[in-house]
Amino acid sequence: MKSHSAALLIWFDKILGKLSGFFVATGAIAILLLVILTLIAVVMRYFFNNPISGTEDLSAILLTVFAGASVAYGARHKSHVSVDIISRIFGPNLTRFTDQLMRAIVVFTGVLATYALFAKACGPEKACITGNFNISYRPFYYALAAAIGYLTLVAIYQFWINLVKAPEPHDEEAAE
Repeated sequence: MKSHSAALLIWFDKILGKLSGFFVATGAIAILLLVILTLIAVVMRYFFNNPISGTEDLSAILLTVFAGASVAYGARHKSHVSVDIISRIFGPNLTRFTDQLMRAIVVFTGVLATYALFAKACGPEKACITGNFNISYRPFYYALAAAIGYLTLVAIYQFWINLVKAPEPHDEEAAE
């Protein structure tokens, strides 16, 4: 692998790592707020018989942020559930091909989903507000689009790494 290509891969890997840290922090804050909101809602409903209005709105928004951040972080750290039967039966060459095929599919669908969330998710004919508090969904669609866009960048990076057959700079298993 040429040195400028290696330097570019290392730079791209560092950028993805920093963005991954942002997504994990965002997801952690969202799930913490969701737990606190749920705890307060349960206490108010069952101990004081005074339910809080709008907890569904806030819960849906926080869950959207958490889900997007989790998908982004999981893509970077390869922590999504996967089944590895192909490599055991057919060997590494077919596995490399199927991995590249799946990454190409992820890039295609990721680009479409990111575009749809940024450009088409909240048109003028749609009611893009929550039911109780009238909170606009638009910024949360953008947050989800950013997370899917990040997932797409990770898939492009992994596709690129596999093309040049280089170990990923952040992957401890590849370094051993």
